[in-house]
Amino acid sequence: MATPRLTAASVTMDTPVLIIGAGPSGATAALLLAQMGLKSIVISKHSGTANTPRAHIFNQRAMEVLRSAGLEEQLKGIACPAEDMQHTSWVNQLAGQEYGRIYAWGNNPSQKGDYERASPCQMSDLPQSLLEPVLVERATQLGAEFRFSTELVRFEQDAQQVAGGRVRATLKERTTGRTYNVDAQYLIGADGARSAVIEQLRIPVVGRQHNSAFNVHIRADLSRYIAPRPGSLNWVLNVDAPDWSVAGNFRMVRPWNEFVVSMHPATQRHTDAVVSPTEDTIRERLWQMIGDRSVPIEILSTFTWTINEQVAQRWQEGRVLCIGDAAHRHPPINGLGSNTCISDAFNLAWKLAYVLKGWAAPSLLDTLTPERKPIGDAVVRRANDGMAAHRRIWEILGQDPASRQAAEETLRLATAEGARKRNNLRDAFLATEDEVQALGIQMNQVYSSDRAAVVVEPGDIPPVFDDLNPIREVKVSTFPGYHLPHVWVASNKPGRCERVSTLDLCIPGGFTLFTGIGGEAWVRATEDMIMKLGGAPIRAYTIGFGCEYMDCYWDWERVRGVGDTGAVLVRPDHFVAWRCQGAVPDAFGKLCDVMASLLKGGEAQVSQSHL
Repeated sequence: MATPRLTAASVTMDTPVLIIGAGPSGATAALLLAQMGLKSIVISKHSGTANTPRAHIFNQRAMEVLRSAGLEEQLKGIACPAEDMQHTSWVNQLAGQEYGRIYAWGNNPSQKGDYERASPCQMSDLPQSLLEPVLVERATQLGAEFRFSTELVRFEQDAQQVAGGRVRATLKERTTGRTYNVDAQYLIGADGARSAVIEQLRIPVVGRQHNSAFNVHIRADLSRYIAPRPGSLNWVLNVDAPDWSVAGNFRMVRPWNEFVVSMHPATQRHTDAVVSPTEDTIRERLWQMIGDRSVPIEILSTFTWTINEQVAQRWQEGRVLCIGDAAHRHPPINGLGSNTCISDAFNLAWKLAYVLKGWAAPSLLDTLTPERKPIGDAVVRRANDGMAAHRRIWEILGQDPASRQAAEETLRLATAEGARKRNNLRDAFLATEDEVQALGIQMNQVYSSDRAAVVVEPGDIPPVFDDLNPIREVKVSTFPGYHLPHVWVASNKPGRCERVSTLDLCIPGGFTLFTGIGGEAWVRATEDMIMKLGGAPIRAYTIGFGCEYMDCYWDWERVRGVGDTGAVLVRPDHFVAWRCQGAVPDAFGKLCDVMASLLKGGEAQVSQSHL
């Protein structure tokens, strides 16, 4: 669509970046921009950070972003330990019949090594209500400004290529009704599944909405029923439930006295009816699900939500860029929502900072949609596939008294029919491992579009993973567009042999080059760029025998994908930007050409703008 010209108006303030939405995507973007010295104004229509737990599972890739932001240790102090996330279980009532359980979130003994090899970080159970204040506080300390109880009224923008172009937004204080304008060079739409930014841009959102679900946030001591089978997800499937809550899930917030209980209807058909049970009705249903009326229950809040299967056709229009749930909307299966939001922010923040600092051409921002949309679309498909897997369990066990009785009787039979029924139920349970043991879907974010901000050398061959389960297993490669493999290396300084992840060597906000024995020319090339280009954000490390870092487990040699004299260049967001198999006659010239191509500015512009 054509972007309108700015109209004359009284502008009360100016900011490089205006962010609409202060959830995980918006707050993370503000924090990462602030770390690179760029201030932003962040608005939220809500009165403060999340007042309910909402998202809670944060996977290793999201934790890598938060680790890079310097928050991992602080967040470890408020997250629940991994042992509290051990299982997903299915029961008739918490105090009644258990139908089965599976290991979850990296706790399967046969897969723990896969998780340890994939990342220096651990899975975390971290309620969004505890995460968001940490993000906001740190971003504020670094210069970001958050304005709550403030909503977007409208915005208009100059065309993307207009020199000095702006976005002008009209904002409204919800408490006073006062409106005012903000001028920004760029606007980020991080305003969730009901995105006003996406709506005003008239970007089509394709897909559909399924049925609604009902959540209740409670305090209740359930330790006697859940501590023996610790887990963050505890499904209750009984047939004494009303149609609007035939399946329920006690989702741990704090072990074992705070939960969000999610209740799902019997069918997947979409309904416009809003479920509004009374507090007494809710409490009766909860006691029925627990199977113990003696448990005191404090109801903290309730809300209805819609199971979405929707994606935006594109993520950007001119100077307005959208990330998070504004662009991909899906149920919480796999816990991919906020995790993907955080990675969206990591992808966008460094690019926006480079453009605003004059290190890159504005066309670098055009890589947002081709890089992140395939990730967002895949997440939506996976989450809804996971929802279907749960419904398969409900169907096998039966959702009414007669079918449940028949199912349980068959499951107890020492016959071929009983064996088939048990096998079907087992397979249905194991199918949900694609939700809770989905290491691949968490880590296999690959930027393979020909419009991605990567450079592939002629003749470099992409890896083939035909025999790999992309949901459960990690694609390890340094081919451009892949996540930098995590391996432990150790300092070669005398008396200092502590190990460090290759991810930790990536300088925040900058490019990092890895080379090995005989790769001195690449190191000199990065040093020359720093000196000649005014302190460009790039750093080189050597890994190998007698190098700056020792390949102490020989893992880097196994995954680096280049020779000793080759180079692997990594972007600020931990993705491989380029690699070269060996030494070249003019390492500095080669590196300049690569950076010019990556940043979409041409070599002359790169030289003038210090990258």
